[in-house]
Amino acid sequence: MDAQKWMDLVEQRTGVMITLERKSFLMTGLRSQIREAGLADYDSYFQLLASTHSWSPEWSGLIHRLTVHETSFFRHEPSLRLLEENILPAFVERNRECGREFRVWSVGCATGEEPYSLAMLIHRYLGGVCKGHGFGITATDISEVSLEEAQAGVYSARRSAGVPRELLGRYCRDLGDDRYQIVKSLRQRVTFTPLNVMDIATFSLNQLDLIFCQNMLIYFSRERRLQILKALAERLEPGGVLLLGPGDVPSWSHPEFERIRFEGILAFRRQAQARASV
Repeated sequence: MDAQKWMDLVEQRTGVMITLERKSFLMTGLRSQIREAGLADYDSYFQLLASTHSWSPEWSGLIHRLTVHETSFFRHEPSLRLLEENILPAFVERNRECGREFRVWSVGCATGEEPYSLAMLIHRYLGGVCKGHGFGITATDISEVSLEEAQAGVYSARRSAGVPRELLGRYCRDLGDDRYQIVKSLRQRVTFTPLNVMDIATFSLNQLDLIFCQNMLIYFSRERRLQILKALAERLEPGGVLLLGPGDVPSWSHPEFERIRFEGILAFRRQAQARASV
């Protein structure tokens, strides 16, 4: 079997880069998918994928197996402090008259812990400052398996352990059997949508105040990362923030953005004089 042929197809269709060092990981994922598809061999499955759109359930299932879905509630504490201490206060300052919605995009949301963590903090903060400010979060991922779990919002006690006690009592319902569910009023603030970032140019989402994109860019080549960042940057309102993983693309720059100096984070704010181009 020609592993390179498979690596090229995966990167071409999804942008995800599989290195030779991860060849065995690729083979394991392919074998599982071939069995589920009821096909006889690698060649048959290759022909199926080559003739199928990259947003199809077949591609979604394969990428679900080839990417690591390690996530947790309140995972990166410095980023969440930035949200509460910098991003949200700046948004309220720009919008002194209550009524404007704070709009967020969580890119590569996996099973939902990230957008729900953001939703808890945003709801608490805005509710204490101005109840007229609503908010909405769009959360995207290529894996429909992960998105189904995220939409249900049900997590084991072990996975919910990262939620601070005060927020757990306020935003999570105890289902018994060591399970918690995000309360309906918060789940309704988050819209989960499948998205292959290769199709980002056609994704109709703009005028955003925050784009949270962490632990996703690691799967792409540097050239592809820069393309994705450019597309994301264009979706932000003046004053909006692009919040990345600390090691994603530390040297990234954009003429309309200034870097936010905050310990432990990599974030950029669109300058106030910039004009949205989408």
